[in-house]
Amino acid sequence: MLAMGFCVASTEAEGPADKPIIVCTTNVLGSIVEEFLQGGAEVVVLVRPSLCPADYDMKPSDIYAVYHSMPGEFWLQGLIEAAGNENLTLVKVPGDYNTPEGAKRCLRLVGGNLSRALSIDLEGKANEMLADIDAAANEMSGEAQALGVVGTKVICMKWLEPFVKWLGFEVVATFNPPETLSAADVAALVETAQREGVALVIDNLQISVEFGSGIASQAGAEHVVMTNFPGAVPGTENLAQMFRYNARQLFEGLRSWRSARALRAEIRNLEDQLALYQMAASVAAIAAIAEAAWILVERKRQ
Repeated sequence: MLAMGFCVASTEAEGPADKPIIVCTTNVLGSIVEEFLQGGAEVVVLVRPSLCPADYDMKPSDIYAVYHSMPGEFWLQGLIEAAGNENLTLVKVPGDYNTPEGAKRCLRLVGGNLSRALSIDLEGKANEMLADIDAAANEMSGEAQALGVVGTKVICMKWLEPFVKWLGFEVVATFNPPETLSAADVAALVETAQREGVALVIDNLQISVEFGSGIASQAGAEHVVMTNFPGAVPGTENLAQMFRYNARQLFEGLRSWRSARALRAEIRNLEDQLALYQMAASVAAIAAIAEAAWILVERKRQ
C-alpha cells in the first residue's frame, strides 16, 4: 500500500464558520474523517477514489488547499513546500488498510489524532465504526466458509493481495500495473493461470478494468474487478462497505466459475454419451449389413 496522510488546520476567513479544514491524500482517509466528524469539518480529498495515487498530478488548487489547511504520497512534499503553511498538524498513516485488521488500525490512528488535534471525544464513534468493520468481517468470513473458498486458486493485482488472501483464496501469482509488464511477464501469467487452473483473475479498478480479462479468457477463469478505495463505486462510501462490495465480487465470480465448470463437465459428459451412441449405432449398422449379406448368400445357395 502507498503511505497516506492528512493535515488539520484552523479555518481562514474564507472557510465555513468554526470548521477546521482537513486535507486528506486519498478517500481512504477522507471517508474515515467524514464518518468521524459527520460534517463538522471541511474535508478536502486530493486524489479522487477512481484514480491511482501513483499517477496523480498536482494542481494549483491543491496548493491552495494545503495552504489553508501534507507528506504521505511521494508527490506531497513539494506540495507542502509550495503552500508554505506552518499552521497545520500533519498525520502520517502507514501500512495496509485493505484487510479488517488493517482498517481497524487505521481507524484508531485517525480517530486518536483527530481527537487530539480538535480536542473532541470520538471514542463512541470510533467504537461504532470498529463494530461495523467487525460485523463485515464476520459476514464475509461466514460466506467464505460456506462457499468453501479456502484453496481456490486465483491471480490478482498486487495491491489487492492482502484482502484476497484474508478471505482464504490461494494467490498463485500477482501482477504490477499493466504498463510496467513485458510481453514475457504477461505470457508467464497466462501459463501460470492455465497450469494452476485458476478460478479468478482479479483487476484493480484504479489501475485497469480490462487487463485481467484476456488472461481469464485463455485460462477458463472468471474476470473480477475490485476497488482499492472507498467511494469509487456506489454503495462503498466507507471501508466496511468497500470490504462487503469486494467480497461480493469475489464470491459471485467464484459461483460463476463453478457454474461454468459444471456446465462444461455436463457438456463433456453428453458428448461422451453421444460418441458412445454413435459408436453403438455404427456397430449395429455394420452388424445389420453383415446379417443382410449372409441372408442373401444363403438364399442364393437355396
